[in-house]
Amino acid sequence: MSVTSLGVGSGLDLESLVENMISVQRDSKVSAYEDKISDYESEVSAYGAIKSALEKFETSVETLADSDLFTGRTATLTQPSSGDIISVEADSDASNGSYNISVSQLAQGSRSVSSAGLFSSSDDEVTAVGGDLTFTAGTETFTITVAAGTTLSELREQINDDSSNFGVSANLVDDGSGNVYLTLNSDVTGDGNDLVVTNTDESLDNVSSVATGAGTPGLSIAAEDAAQDAVINVDGIDIRSDSNTFENAVSGLTIKTLAVSETDANGDPETAKAEVDFDTETVQETLEEFVTAYNTLLSVFDKYTDTDAILNGSSLVRGLEGSLNSDLMSIFDDAGALTNIFDIGIEMDDDGTLSLDTTAFSEAMEESYDDVVTLFSGENGLASILEEMLGNYTGSSGLLKDMVDTSQASADKTEESLENFEYRMDLYEEQLRARFTTLDTLLASMNSNGTYLLTQLSSLSSSS
Repeated sequence: MSVTSLGVGSGLDLESLVENMISVQRDSKVSAYEDKISDYESEVSAYGAIKSALEKFETSVETLADSDLFTGRTATLTQPSSGDIISVEADSDASNGSYNISVSQLAQGSRSVSSAGLFSSSDDEVTAVGGDLTFTAGTETFTITVAAGTTLSELREQINDDSSNFGVSANLVDDGSGNVYLTLNSDVTGDGNDLVVTNTDESLDNVSSVATGAGTPGLSIAAEDAAQDAVINVDGIDIRSDSNTFENAVSGLTIKTLAVSETDANGDPETAKAEVDFDTETVQETLEEFVTAYNTLLSVFDKYTDTDAILNGSSLVRGLEGSLNSDLMSIFDDAGALTNIFDIGIEMDDDGTLSLDTTAFSEAMEESYDDVVTLFSGENGLASILEEMLGNYTGSSGLLKDMVDTSQASADKTEESLENFEYRMDLYEEQLRARFTTLDTLLASMNSNGTYLLTQLSSLSSSS
C-alpha cells in the first residue's frame, strides 16, 4: 500500500504529532535567538545615534577652538538721510574704531561719441577700403578687422560681439534730425584710462579717436565723459581709487562707493559713519550652536539609557556623560575675571541642559573680550579640553565605533547560530518524518491484514 501523507495509512493524525514535536524543540530557542539579535541590533542603532550626536557636538567644539572665530570684525554703517553712499566690509586686520566717510566722486569709464554730420543712417558705409581698429583703455586692448563696405550697424555688432572685447559697448543714437551717432562706452575706470581708438587706414578715421590721415578724428570724449577715479574722504583725508572699490585704503576695510554725497545745510558733504568692532554676533551664534548641540546630545543619552531602554546601565555612556559634565565645570585661572563658562552667560538647568543668557554674554564680550577668547580657544581653554576628551570616543578608532562593531559582531554571530540551529531542526524533522512514515506504513499494513482476516472469518460464518 502506498502512503502519500502522514497518517493516511494508519488513520492517525501523525502530521500534527510531528509538527508539535518540532515546535517543542524549535520555537522557544528560535525566539531566544531572535530576541538576542534584536537586542544587538538595537545596541548598534543606539551607539550609532550617540556617536552621530557626539560628532555634531564635536564639530561645534572645533569651531569654538578656532581662534579666527574671535578675530573677525564687523562694520556697522549709519548712512546719511539722503540715501546710501557706501558699503563697508571688515576683515580680521581691521582695527576697532569709528570712521566718517564721504564720497566726492564716483569712478567711471570713458564715453566716446562721433561728431555730428558724419552719419545719417545706420546703413551708412564706414569704410570703402577696410582696415584694423584697435581699442585701448589703460592696460586693456583688443583689435578688430573691418571689411570694406561695412555699415555702421554692422560695425556696432562686430565691436560688441568680439571675443576679445574687454568691456567696450557700442551703440547707435539717432537724434531725429538726420544725425546718427556712434557711442563707445568703456568699462575701464580711473584717471588717464580714456578709451583710445586707432586704425590702420584713414578711411576709418570717422570711427577713430586718433586720425591716420590729415583730417580730424570722428570720435571725441567730452570733459564730463572722461574716465576718472573715485574719491572719498575718510576722517578729513582724501583717498583716490581707479575703481569704485577701495581695498585697504583703511587697513582691513573694503569700501565701495555707491553715490556721491549730497551737501548738508552748511554746504559740507554728508558722511556715512562706519563703526568697526569685534564680530560678536558670529561668536554668539557659534556659542548658541554649541549649546544646542550639547542639549541634543543629552536628549539622545536620555532616549537610550532611560528605564528599560537598550543602553540602560551602560558604563560607557555613564562615563561619557560624567566626563562632559566635569569638563564643562572646569575652572580656568588664566582668563582674567572669567573662571568658568558660567561667567559669560551660559546657564545649566536642573536637568543638565544648557542655555545662554545673551545679555550676560554681551556684557562679558564688551568688558572681557580677550578673556572670553582665552577661556574658549586658549591653549588650555574649554575647547581644547573637550576636544581631547571627545577624541577618545569619536572617529574611526573611538570607543563608540568599537561598541558599534562589537554589537554588530554579536548580532552576526547570533544570526549564524540561528541558521545552524535551523539547519539542525531541518535534519531533525527529516528524521521524524522518516520514522513516522515507516510507522504509518506498518500500521496501514496491519490494518489491511486485519480487514482481510475479518472478511475471511465473515465468509466462513456465512458458509456454515
